[in-house]
Formats: sequence, structure tokens, C-alpha cells
Amino acid sequence: MHKKFSARCPDQTQENTQMKTIDLTPEEMEARTVRFKKLRPRSAMAQDKTGIPPEVSRALAADKNYTYMAPLLPNNSVITENAAMRGGDAGNAISLSMAICGPGKGPQLHAHAKTCESFFCLNGRFSITWGDKGQHETVLEPLDFIAIPPGVVRTFMNISDDPEARLLVIIQGDRNDFGDVYFVPEVAEMLMAQFGNDIKAKLEATGRRFTAGVAE
Repeated sequence: MHKKFSARCPDQTQENTQMKTIDLTPEEMEARTVRFKKLRPRSAMAQDKTGIPPEVSRALAADKNYTYMAPLLPNNSVITENAAMRGGDAGNAISLSMAICGPGKGPQLHAHAKTCESFFCLNGRFSITWGDKGQHETVLEPLDFIAIPPGVVRTFMNISDDPEARLLVIIQGDRNDFGDVYFVPEVAEMLMAQFGNDIKAKLEATGRRFTAGVAE
């Protein structure tokens, strides 16, 4: 069940000497509230819609991904399609997700062509690697934050013993640029070795791409 809401921003001008406010009913505010106990991981929701097995999705991404909010778009990406709440007041141009990873787990190397992806460590410890081969590294401790610019290949991995390390994932950019994720070619080779040669075409049919770092 996706929640949708209309922007509710009071009209403000520099000439105003007072701030004009708005009042929301409890029902209107509940439409803007996401309850974790009602969320399903993106991998399970993707299987319902695409037939891609959850184990394939988990091989690409974190063990569990929950998207709380994302832009409302006519052509949705994996992230925006499975968001609990779609739309927004401030330009409808941000997505907020939580990745949960077991020890040694995380997504595959990928890049965002135009959007900026930021990570905030909630618990556990995460290795953040970047570069076409993941050759650079830094570590996020609890409450640490990092912002990755567009065009940089990156990934993260739980390097703690915490069985459910949590990382907040924030994506910002022009609302029409969401769905700009490209995996490195080696990821497709790994998936085909694990799940068969036809898995690449099946994933590409859902919008996944495996050409990060490859000149056109």
C-alpha cells in the first residue's frame, strides 16, 4: 500500500511580518506517517511484481532494504516503485531508505549517474568503498555520515558483528533523474555464474544496468 499526499506549503513572502501556518488533522498526519511494522523489504515486493527471486535481489543489494519515501514518478525505478510513501513538499526530489545488513554483507559496486547518495550509520560499523574497483575505503561508526557525489562507483558493507547493522540511505537530485543506478560489469558476470546466463536480461528488463565505468 503506497501512501500519496499533496504538498502543503503555506504561501510566504518576504514582506510578511508573521509566518502563516497550516493545520493538519490527525488523519492527514497519519497519511504522512510510515510504520516500520507494516513495511516489506524491497526484494519481496520486487518478486511480486517482476518475478525476480529475492536471493537475486539480495545478491545485488543489502540483505533488507526498506524505502520509506521516494518521489512520485510516472516511470518508477526499483526504489520509487516500492516506496511506502511517494510524493513530497520540498520539490518531490528525495528518497529515504534503510538498509539492514548482516556481517560481511552489502550491495554490489554501483554508481549513480546524476543523483547524490548519502549514508548515515545508525548502528554497527560500515566500510564505505569507492572507485571502479572499490580501491578506496573509509569506515562509518555509529552516527557518522558521508555524501557520495554523482558518477562515483561506491558500495557499503557491514564490518561489525551486529547481525542487523542499519544504514540510512538518502538520495537527492532532480526528480526525473531517479533510477540512474549503474552496476559495474563484473556484477553481471557474478550473477550469471550464480543464477544462470538469462538473469542479466531479466534484470535489465526491470531497469538494472551493468555498464558503470564503461565508455559508450
